[in-house]
Amino acid sequence: MVHPPWAELPLDIWGLIFQRLPLVDRVHASSVCKQWSSALKQTPRPTWILLHHLDDDTKDCDHMIISYFDLGDGAIGNLNLPESTPEGATTGASKGWLAVYMENTTTNNLQTFLLDPISGVQLPLPPMSTTRSASEDSNIIFPKFEISSQDASQSVVAAIFGDESLLALCRPKDKRWTLLEGLDIPEDCRYVSISFCDGTLYALITTENDMVSLQIQTHSIKLPDGHHVRLKVIPLPMFKISSLIFFEYPVGEVGLSGESWMVIPYLVNSNGELLLVLKILDDKGDEGDHNDQLQTPYYRVVTFQVFKVEASDALCLTRLSNLDDQTLFVDGVDAVSLPGENCSRNCIYFLEDSFVYTDRGPKPISSPRSGIFYLNDGKIERLFPDENIANRGFSKWFIPNIKIGGFN
Repeated sequence: MVHPPWAELPLDIWGLIFQRLPLVDRVHASSVCKQWSSALKQTPRPTWILLHHLDDDTKDCDHMIISYFDLGDGAIGNLNLPESTPEGATTGASKGWLAVYMENTTTNNLQTFLLDPISGVQLPLPPMSTTRSASEDSNIIFPKFEISSQDASQSVVAAIFGDESLLALCRPKDKRWTLLEGLDIPEDCRYVSISFCDGTLYALITTENDMVSLQIQTHSIKLPDGHHVRLKVIPLPMFKISSLIFFEYPVGEVGLSGESWMVIPYLVNSNGELLLVLKILDDKGDEGDHNDQLQTPYYRVVTFQVFKVEASDALCLTRLSNLDDQTLFVDGVDAVSLPGENCSRNCIYFLEDSFVYTDRGPKPISSPRSGIFYLNDGKIERLFPDENIANRGFSKWFIPNIKIGGFN
């Protein structure tokens, strides 16, 4: 019996084969030939949950590793970074890049750099000492950062520092951060979310002050290399958030049942459209969610609301019940939108860290608060990820930046 040559295998069969390869091997395979490169372009994009390290992960390791749960494969993996990668701690992720910080033992200052864990490429960022928040306090590490494109070497980096009162920009390899001061932002406002969309950086600010103007500010920020960044500052006072949740829609639709509630807003670029995502929580956990050892309030996710944002002079929000072919991934800090290739569409996968921090250190929560929220009916599945993964403790979503082949 004569078998057809391997080269005649259909691309979809090649795709199924390549899906079984580890991610780094897929990237290497894409450079072998045009056929393999084309097949790999049709494989679903990996979606990872970055995990906290266990002692067994690093006890015999003298270089930096990343532990993750692959949503598509349903398995835990460890990615060993090149030995040349400085040992540091991750502080954020954007478009396939991690922000990593470490202490410079020569200057005793905190140094940050961007890291592509797949290729091992590192891009230095300005030292923390160039911000007015510079101190030895760990709260200067920016919890939120965003880059303007996957090609980080040519991108603009935006970061929120400290107590969310400072927004700064830079280009990789810049000597200093460009602090966005003098923007006529009220002192009690906080930067809570940032997102690049259609060439513009959008910054969402919140405040308890009901008298703050709802007019959107537009600025042109000049960086040291002459590059201009278009910035739009969107004010969203708490009374406006409350009206979105309670006044425009019935209270019963929200489903709050605790004594107090809180809302975490996110801006996200979803296939070229700017969205506002409201994550709504209350302080009444599901049965079995409570842990008597916890000494901090426990808020559970109750529902989400998603709005399309039109930001000209005034803010215009249109509530959405359909994300088309997109899926949202939300963690404690950021939101990401991706085509629903290897997961459910028109829903929100959300993460909440399965550790809370008390005066005696981190304590695991007996029942994870993460889950999948379905926009069509508002239901939540809380069995995601499974308990074994949740007990590892997870930090955030990460979408690896895969550069497939070099073929046209």
